[in-house]
Amino acid sequence: MGRPRSQVARAKAIATATEVVLDLGIRGFSIDEVARRSGVAKTTIYRHFPDRDELLIRAVDATVVYPEAPDTGSLRGDLVEFLRLALPNFADPRANAAHQELFAAMARNPALRAVSQRVAGDRSSPLVALRRRWIDRGEIRPDITVLDMFEIVDGPFIVRSLIAPAALVDVDYDRLVDRILLQLTP
Repeated sequence: MGRPRSQVARAKAIATATEVVLDLGIRGFSIDEVARRSGVAKTTIYRHFPDRDELLIRAVDATVVYPEAPDTGSLRGDLVEFLRLALPNFADPRANAAHQELFAAMARNPALRAVSQRVAGDRSSPLVALRRRWIDRGEIRPDITVLDMFEIVDGPFIVRSLIAPAALVDVDYDRLVDRILLQLTP
């Protein structure tokens, strides 16, 4: 029986992998570069992560701040707070570029998409919780799905991050929430 896997080495590999993906992008990402920068042996990295894709997904996932589902007592208040908490995920140009590259790579590589779905778990839990609460309180239409929630709530930030990143600097939350409410409410 070998030595137990070092959680310190694992954490160092993920942190360094995150730096590599932010510095070099998806195409420049490699286990060799992570090992070189981190000082963690490739064999140790492979003990924790079976392949490049798994470490890559964990590295990109480490750039995401998963907001809690706020409960301000009102749909409008919850939306404003959720958007404020989610904005950093779209406003960081390097992280946003990594996410865009990853989405493009997953579109071409179903195996990478499968690793992403398995590794990242349920990224949608805050929106699932908000949706359930808002439906239970009668604040949104009951036919709104989780996919609808992503399109309606995250959609404006995704579009802005792709087309006009400068529009993420000074967000008019009240105006944005007014537009979102038109789609969510009866």
